[in-house]
Amino acid sequence: LAFCNSKLTKFMENFQSLLILMVTVWVAGKLFRAMRLPVIFGELLGGVIVGPMVLGLIDPGSHTVELLAELGIFFLMFHSGLEADPHELAKASKKSFLIAAGGILLPFIGGYFIASAFGQSMVPALYIALCVSVTAIPITARLLKDYKIQRSNAAHVTIGAAILNDIMAFILFSIIMSLHANGDIQPSQIFWLVAQVGLFFGIVMWLGFKLSKHMGKALQNKGFTFALIVALGLGLLAESIGLHMILGAFLAGLFIREEVLDDKIFTKIEDRIYGLSYGFLGPIFFASLAFNIDFSALFTQPLFLVALIAVAVVGKMIGAGGGALIQKMKSKEALLIAVAMNARGAMELVLASIGYEAGILDQSSLSILVIMAFVTTLVTIIAMKPVIQSIRAKS
Repeated sequence: LAFCNSKLTKFMENFQSLLILMVTVWVAGKLFRAMRLPVIFGELLGGVIVGPMVLGLIDPGSHTVELLAELGIFFLMFHSGLEADPHELAKASKKSFLIAAGGILLPFIGGYFIASAFGQSMVPALYIALCVSVTAIPITARLLKDYKIQRSNAAHVTIGAAILNDIMAFILFSIIMSLHANGDIQPSQIFWLVAQVGLFFGIVMWLGFKLSKHMGKALQNKGFTFALIVALGLGLLAESIGLHMILGAFLAGLFIREEVLDDKIFTKIEDRIYGLSYGFLGPIFFASLAFNIDFSALFTQPLFLVALIAVAVVGKMIGAGGGALIQKMKSKEALLIAVAMNARGAMELVLASIGYEAGILDQSSLSILVIMAFVTTLVTIIAMKPVIQSIRAKS
């Protein structure tokens, strides 16, 4: 009886913590949505409020919260893959590739030198540079849709570049994680890692196209369950060949494509995964990430924070915008692409969390990256409107 009572008490404590967390992030998310800001930053604020920094209502070491947060990382990447249309990527691949390469290379190099200059050793500096150089596909896509330009050539090129940017980031992520695990890495190992990621993406996408007819049939009944099986299977496959589960989750989203399904079935699957990702597990992940934020970095390392934000914004603007201009795109379109590519959010925060859990990043670096993600996304939101108005005025 005492054992049962202990179990029941533990269950109630976990349930109470989960309820407090969900209510808080829901209210904070509503407030941020009303201010037309990304909801995920409201969820981070909710985590700060109920976490150890302010009210201390949630135990940051709760196994239930940790497990749900891990699932949140997985489903966020799964949904990002669902939002990335491989056909749009193929259409705009030529222009998108140069934009993506410039958009990741310049902030990565700049981020590495800034982090090194402020005392970070090689692997943490590389990891910080990686987080600085990613683009948030969901936020970029949402902004383009909100301004009703999602069908324009510039929008297709931007989304294609954002997808390629994050695929390149996955390759860098795999290299840095291998470097962290082994202490050093040889050129041949780098080549093999790049080949592994490339082969993994290539084979899975090739199978996706080849098996599309059978996929459609399998997804007709119990489609959501089958989608989860595909995602979990590819996540485990990625882990088994030395990559990370988020690669498998992202690819599973690309694998389950809209054209192999009836529109209604795809919409149901996408809605359920969206609900899990952004309605339940994602908010728990973002809130739990906030448990580890230490705002003292604002006072102890303000120059590092400002320099990192500057190199993130300027590096992405010059890299992505320059890539568009080199290909003779109109200057206004190049500016739109440069601004839209600056959004950071789920992808950057997921990578920052993985780096922190792996012991690559310390609490201060994690805090700086979270603040940087918020500021750069806010800059994108504010800058998008006048850029689009300028384009429309010219047309």
